[in-house]
Amino acid sequence: MRNAFEIFRRFVAERRGHAAIITALAAPVLVGSAGLGVEAGYWFYKQRVAQMSADIAAYSGAVAARSGGDSLNAVVQEEAARHGFDASIGALTINNPPTGGPNQHNRAVEVRIDQTYPRLFSALFLDSDVTISVRAVALFQEPGEACILALEQFESDAMIFTGNSNASLTDCQLMSNSIASDALSVQGSGTVTTTCATAVGGVDATANLTLTDCSEPRENAPPAPDPYESLPAPSIPGGCTNVPGGPPHQPKTVTPGHYCGGLDLRGDITMEPGVYVVSGDVTANGNSNIVGDGVTIYVRNNGRVRMNGTATVDLTAPSSGTYAGVLFFGDRNNGSAVDAIFNGTADSSLEGVLYFPNQEVMMRGDFNGSAGCTRVISRWVDVSGNTSFDSNCANASIPTVDVPGLVQLVE
Repeated sequence: MRNAFEIFRRFVAERRGHAAIITALAAPVLVGSAGLGVEAGYWFYKQRVAQMSADIAAYSGAVAARSGGDSLNAVVQEEAARHGFDASIGALTINNPPTGGPNQHNRAVEVRIDQTYPRLFSALFLDSDVTISVRAVALFQEPGEACILALEQFESDAMIFTGNSNASLTDCQLMSNSIASDALSVQGSGTVTTTCATAVGGVDATANLTLTDCSEPRENAPPAPDPYESLPAPSIPGGCTNVPGGPPHQPKTVTPGHYCGGLDLRGDITMEPGVYVVSGDVTANGNSNIVGDGVTIYVRNNGRVRMNGTATVDLTAPSSGTYAGVLFFGDRNNGSAVDAIFNGTADSSLEGVLYFPNQEVMMRGDFNGSAGCTRVISRWVDVSGNTSFDSNCANASIPTVDVPGLVQLVE
């Protein structure tokens, strides 16, 4: 017994092997702590992957829901799997509308992901496997209706309001398809009132832009489709038609046909219904009074449109036929430097679409559509006059210019 006690005393007093002994005793704790840290980091990583997968799937589902059809579930499942969701260890739940939260309506898509992972070091402390649950909700805004659409895809100021223009757009939006940071620009001292201003790129606006339905301009939106992209050009009639001669003060009636040298309108002019093919400029001279119902004017051969500021022009597009709703149609082959300037009096009214897919439309006067419907669809739009537009186009046979609703992650 005495020898055993002496051996133990010497062991305790010995200093040379203490570090090894302490290390040996602490090693399981150190290794376990490191393992738990690695495992916790792994769980955090898997949680981030699952959240990313849910976010992308919900966003893609909202895009599919905005487009209509029955592809929502398939799109969500495909995008979730593509971005990390593993159906063999979890469940994917899709709700449209969401079952909870502040966005319980059909424009919102909810995605829930639950995935279970086996325990590693944590098996020493936990009785069950680890389940990671994430949730995402994406919402698409109601699509709008534009009454001015700039088709240019790249340049700055594709749509611009300058000077002392006063534009009042009732129940319709501005839409620019350009990706530039100033795709839609409001400058100068004029005022612009519209429901919303939307651009594929950005909106550069002063405080004079008033939005009645949106809290701020909508940027980085998908482009709006051109509703007239497939509209055919009119056939060219045989022969040439001319404006009747006679004294300037004498009222005249012009008829549809091919105006080979342009269409020069002076004095009191009544335009018969039909399609006017103009190979050259269209001019409305000062103090003229021009009226017409059921009229489409097709401008080709790099023809320009020049409406004098003292001319009163009251024209309405056809309500039926191939060119229903189309008042002016600029040939797609017209040069991009060829513009169309509309500069009328306060009594002027253009009811229909001014469609110039490769040209710039400049609104310089007091043209309005407050009594009916005016729309501008052109490559560029420049407004510096007093302009009133109304989107009440139900009776004008004009296809809607749909502005896609933005899709956003909201939860």
